[in-house]
Amino acid sequence: MKKKNRIPHVLCLRFSALGDVAIASVVLKAFARDNPGVFFTLAGPGLLAPLFAGVPNLFLLSVDKKQPLRIILRSLRKVHPTHVADLHSVIRSFFLRSFFFISGTPVAFLHKGRSARRRLLKSSDSTPALVPVYRLYAMTLERLGFHAPSLVEDNIISLERGPWKTIGIAPFALHKGKQWPTCRMRQVAVSLAQEGARIFLFGGGSEEKAQMEAWTADHGNIHLAAGAGDGFEAELAVIKILDVMISMDSANMHFASAMGIPVISIWGATHPKAGFYGWRQDPQRAVQLPMDCRPCTIFGAGPCRKSTYECMEDLTTEQVLSYVRTAME
Repeated sequence: MKKKNRIPHVLCLRFSALGDVAIASVVLKAFARDNPGVFFTLAGPGLLAPLFAGVPNLFLLSVDKKQPLRIILRSLRKVHPTHVADLHSVIRSFFLRSFFFISGTPVAFLHKGRSARRRLLKSSDSTPALVPVYRLYAMTLERLGFHAPSLVEDNIISLERGPWKTIGIAPFALHKGKQWPTCRMRQVAVSLAQEGARIFLFGGGSEEKAQMEAWTADHGNIHLAAGAGDGFEAELAVIKILDVMISMDSANMHFASAMGIPVISIWGATHPKAGFYGWRQDPQRAVQLPMDCRPCTIFGAGPCRKSTYECMEDLTTEQVLSYVRTAME
């Protein structure tokens, strides 16, 4: 099939989740900068377009994953890709990439390493850390013949000594196994505010914002990162000025990482060695209890093996505050 464009154009598919798309933004920025003669387009949630800004040959094509496949395919075909990289590897993206493959377009897809994930869940102590997701994305693009020498994780994002003036707190996570009790995070926010730090709260849904709105009454130094009607770009502007972000294993950890902001993250049912740790974050900044049942899940979904969620319930406010204050020193 004759291509309609001569300049290489790599179409990448990653329709969700937001944290994974944030990781993809880091990878694609490196590939775009290292390959200035190639266009890269990610088909994904339009909400995250600001993460892809600033590189002239990198674009985000807004796709609603709930739309029928034929509608999505129609949008993808308008890109006229010379290559397709499936960074999602789900049934929906399988059918879409298959169309391009049959049409003669070179295609590569993400190898998730499911067997390695199963081994980790079965015996975490004896299983080495999984290949980071950012690296899996890069390997997918490399199979298409592109490379990004600048994509190195050695330069850990530095965390300045305290006292910190601006602290972001992202107290929510999608799954119960990743969610520290919000009442304890609220106490952390108040304690740090009383010590003079300006606290900015991050959360997405209307219910989350309503909870955080109540927190702002606890102290004059506690604020919402974005008010009603403000978009994701407004939240990113706040993230840029933070000294540190305190979050769950959640999308906000990846948003901050993509912006080069140090993160102190709290882990429960999931584990940093499963490949979803924040990009260029120091492994020592993961707050977690040493339990032989962890991890019991890769992504956070699914019930607790013990039905107690001890990994989160047994982590006290004092322990987290002690860790944060030690990190300031």
